[in-house]
Amino acid sequence: MKSLRSIVPISLGLLVVTLPVTAPAAEGSFTQRLELLERRAGRVTELTLQLDEMRRENRQLRGEIERLGYEIEQLKRKQRDIYLDIDQRISTLRSEPAPAPAATAPAPSATSDQTARVPAPVAPSGTPAPVTDLTPEPTAPVDRAQIQAEYQAAYALLSPQQKRYAESAKAFESFLEKYPQDELAANAQYWLGEAHYVSQRNAAALAAFEKVMSDHPKSTKAPGALFKIGRLHQAAGKRADARSAYERVLKDYPNSPAAGLARQRLKQFGP
Repeated sequence: MKSLRSIVPISLGLLVVTLPVTAPAAEGSFTQRLELLERRAGRVTELTLQLDEMRRENRQLRGEIERLGYEIEQLKRKQRDIYLDIDQRISTLRSEPAPAPAATAPAPSATSDQTARVPAPVAPSGTPAPVTDLTPEPTAPVDRAQIQAEYQAAYALLSPQQKRYAESAKAFESFLEKYPQDELAANAQYWLGEAHYVSQRNAAALAAFEKVMSDHPKSTKAPGALFKIGRLHQAAGKRADARSAYERVLKDYPNSPAAGLARQRLKQFGP
């Protein structure tokens, strides 16, 4: 019994001693886990902030790309307008015909009036037959002022000041329907192609320029039309057709301004 009584106090003492030692250990472990979780949460927060920053920068880059794309498109339009303006000025200085003087009808003469009539034959009954006038019916005079006014109206719609390309194309088409044999027909056909060309209606532009070559191969607009045919073929990826058109410019129109442009284009193809 004595030994049992002595053992009980000893056991209680050990328990009392043990409790204060184990409690701080558990508290330290909890603190460490909490700090670890906080560090992980801080890392996630940092990554989230970085992701938000990357998204913001991505939006800025997209906006910058869209702005640059718009500016590039504006530069392309401006370049086409400048080219068209230069081409128009050169054409006006070199090949636009001066207004023709109004034609005056010749005064009738007695001789022509006499030769234009046949003596009246006598009918069997003795009554003179009606006089037959063999003078040809006069043709309506060509109104050059009206023709040139219609041409200039279509041409003005194509200018960089108006840029009404679709309306200009319709006006030139109407002009060509009314005056297909006029001396301005070659120019009108060429500017019809230009109206389609600057509007990027390449198929219609190609057809218009090819008609310049088929109907007016000796006009001042033929070299430029042939060069544009080469440009359109090149844009469509038809390198062989483009090369053929450029080489034909050099062969058929070696002294034209288009020949120099064609020579530069051929250098891009290499030997």
